Amino acid sequence: MTDYILNGVLGLAVGDALGQLAQGKTRESLKFSPVLEMKQGLWSDDTSLTLCTLASLRENDWRLDYHDLLRRFAKWLEYGYLTPEGAAFDIGATTKQALLNYLNGVPLERCAPRNEWNCGNGSLMRILPVEFYLQAHPEAGRYEIIRNVSALTHAHICCTLGCFLYCAVAGEIIQHRERFKLATLLVRGVVRAVDDLRQVADADDNRELHYYSRIIDRSVYELTAAEIESSGYVVDTLEAALWCLANTNSYRECLLWAVNLGDDADTVAAVAGSLAGLYYGYDSIPHEWLAGLKNKEMIVRVCG
Repeated sequence: MTDYILNGVLGLAVGDALGQLAQGKTRESLKFSPVLEMKQGLWSDDTSLTLCTLASLRENDWRLDYHDLLRRFAKWLEYGYLTPEGAAFDIGATTKQALLNYLNGVPLERCAPRNEWNCGNGSLMRILPVEFYLQAHPEAGRYEIIRNVSALTHAHICCTLGCFLYCAVAGEIIQHRERFKLATLLVRGVVRAVDDLRQVADADDNRELHYYSRIIDRSVYELTAAEIESSGYVVDTLEAALWCLANTNSYRECLLWAVNLGDDADTVAAVAGSLAGLYYGYDSIPHEWLAGLKNKEMIVRVCG
């Protein structure tokens, strides 16, 4: 298990750090001054909260403890737990509200905002270790677990479904990367997720799959870059990440596309980078990007 954990998490962290250089910039400005190399190597909440999730699972003998997850998220916010420089760096509004609610004694199941304005990518960016858990526990209730972990900070069904689709793709890559090309694995993962949802999710949840219609009908892969949004909206982030994966042929190429889409570049690149790392492997990540990653040793240690 350790190899694919390291591949996925380092792929994510490098994407996060590379994306910091384009975060908030417009796509037009990046055409004139694109991000091509790692400079500061500073990673943000995407990597920190992923590491919090992974550390919780590993240190609890691969058992899921939702209270422990939220405690670690809060420890990151308050004390800089699992950060590159000892302080929380970057935090989405929905995640911040959920953690403040938790610190103020709100019951776990009511911490996360639930309205349609809280459909950011803050649970998508940290959910990958849950797929590692599910690989080790194939009998577990996949939908319920992903929904519960997402809902610690992002309780809207749109966020749950995005996490579910993403984890299914990650699982497909982990299991079958030697047998199929990446474009095929992306499709297989989404088909598997939709089939599973029809069996285990209720009708109301399934109706909400319309948010992801361009991923499900595969039309997203045929779009031009101009038609791809890279905002912090969970649907945009997942679409952009999958588009970058399907339209490139290496980790480097995928990440440079993801970063230079601009806007919420760090999370788009983190999500794309995690899946690219799983598929292409550790050796595909440019050495100079890995070398420039701040506090890489801690990331490797958490990965085990």
